[in-house]
Amino acid sequence: MSKKIQSVLSVALILLCGLCLFTSCSSQKLDFFTNIGDSLDPVAKLVRAMHGWIGNYGWTVVVFTVFLKVVMLPLDFWQRYASRKATLKNKKMQPLLAAIDKRYGANTQRSQEEKAKLYKKNGGSGMGGMCLPMIVSMAVFFVMFGGLRDYSNYLTVKTFKELSHTYYDTCLTEFRNDPDHSFDADIADFDASYAEAKAKDDSEDNATLKVKMDFVTSIIKKSDGNATLSEKTTAAAQVAIAAVQQKYGEIRESWLWIQNVGQPDTWQPIMPSFNDSGDSNSFATIVNKDSFSGGKELYNTIRNAVLQTGGYGANGSWNGLLILPILSIALSFLSMFISQKIENRNRKGDDTPQVDSETMKQQQMTNKSMMIIMPLMMAYFGFLYTGAFAIYMVCNYTISILSTVALRTPVEKAVIKSLEKQEQKDNSGKASYMR
Repeated sequence: MSKKIQSVLSVALILLCGLCLFTSCSSQKLDFFTNIGDSLDPVAKLVRAMHGWIGNYGWTVVVFTVFLKVVMLPLDFWQRYASRKATLKNKKMQPLLAAIDKRYGANTQRSQEEKAKLYKKNGGSGMGGMCLPMIVSMAVFFVMFGGLRDYSNYLTVKTFKELSHTYYDTCLTEFRNDPDHSFDADIADFDASYAEAKAKDDSEDNATLKVKMDFVTSIIKKSDGNATLSEKTTAAAQVAIAAVQQKYGEIRESWLWIQNVGQPDTWQPIMPSFNDSGDSNSFATIVNKDSFSGGKELYNTIRNAVLQTGGYGANGSWNGLLILPILSIALSFLSMFISQKIENRNRKGDDTPQVDSETMKQQQMTNKSMMIIMPLMMAYFGFLYTGAFAIYMVCNYTISILSTVALRTPVEKAVIKSLEKQEQKDNSGKASYMR
């Protein structure tokens, strides 16, 4: 394959990866008081369906990754088969390639053209059949990143909405049970507004939540300056906070040592801060603030209650122990290391000469670059983004390592059988021609 074509394919791969990264990183903000599930992308919707069946987000990602690897197994086998077959064909063509170099000498362009013709005629490849699988793998990588990040954001908002309902419902119960009936008139107005909102939208997550929020906020404002009412609203809030903590213990999405799969497996807090600064994990970057005006105080109240439920670190707010990010880095390196070891072992076991030095140098440079780039990329995603994607990376690389070892012998047998069949066909054709 000519350098020009290789350059075009490399640029295409970079552009595709950049496009996937852009589309996966630029997630749409959610409107807090609407049906947030409608805005999920296809991968996130599929994960949500599996999550509803399995029940735990972390194990859902594990099962989804295994399912995805099984679906892509034929492509994986074909990539290994095509690469190995092309390598053996290239080696068998080495005498002809050497003759081309000797014939055209310093005329590099003509030499490359003749080599391209030879590759085309004999079914070899200067790239070893790696371009398409690499592009597909990178596309899947970024699509999975976007889907898992999208669904993790959805769960963050969904969890907060459920905790908000718990908080407000508990406050309402306390107000209704007030022995002095201090809030009866306000509750009557609330019941009317709630019934009207319920008639317009039967979703408990939408208009009715806003009615509850507005009502409790108005009660708190009304109690300002009134010591008796302030004492009652404060007591109601304390009971509500305890109810929120209990509810969070029931609905939290933990997995093994990770407190919240939606957050990174690092020293990040269990629940993201509201933070208006544009932090990639903050609640303000997930939800449209215009639809959530005045809710920052509520968010911080519920978040503080959640952080007291326990975690790691000095103040018990750490979400994880850095295990998944470190594992993803190590496994990405190990996966490439094992693949290269097997490839080098295959070369040593071949009786045919090595492929031309120019292609070898290019492949070695690519391998060295990937050994550096991929672990750095894993570190970036593992430390900064959702723990769900870190679980995906660890499972993905673990399965890849196992399949690399397991498929080596079947691939080698299939390649040898194919080459023998092709050789028999060629010999049969030559015999027919001689007759």
